[in-house]
Amino acid sequence: MAQKPRHSGIKAAVAYGDISREIALKLKHGGKIGLARLIAGQLRRYVADVPDNAVLVPVPLHWTRLWRRRYNQSALIAQEITRMSGHEHCPDALVRTRRTQALGGLSARERAAMVKGAFAINERQSARISGKPVILVDDVYTSGATTDACVATLLRAGASGVTIFCWARVLPEALEARLPA
Repeated sequence: MAQKPRHSGIKAAVAYGDISREIALKLKHGGKIGLARLIAGQLRRYVADVPDNAVLVPVPLHWTRLWRRRYNQSALIAQEITRMSGHEHCPDALVRTRRTQALGGLSARERAAMVKGAFAINERQSARISGKPVILVDDVYTSGATTDACVATLLRAGASGVTIFCWARVLPEALEARLPA
């Protein structure tokens, strides 16, 4: 907490634990895409605080991971929130410019280094972001490395602010216990 975060806040449906982990993994790796609707339903309570002109942007996957998995779980969640709320959805606003290894087991510092420079704005979509509040959608918020890199990219593209919506958030005390320094 030495420096103020660039994002405008984090809205998580649940704290990360055994059950939320199981749901996230079933969506992410188990092909249970219907869970995106459940997750979006839990995040819906935060939509009332979102400006009408907000744009939902999912954290992107690298094309190789998307090809292997066949879907982006964050994009599915964002799509369901859009369906429920009527907010604009821009699934290709961000592009993952390079493949990164899975972040599990890495320290917060290693995670940040891994995703540094891994995201860019899709220039064809930049006008849809410029001057608007953005809701960045992800499945699990762990150290914040991935979302921080995405937030920085969106702010450089002219977003007026970025709020993070996620299914589950690893609480700081649990993060300290899990990640090496």
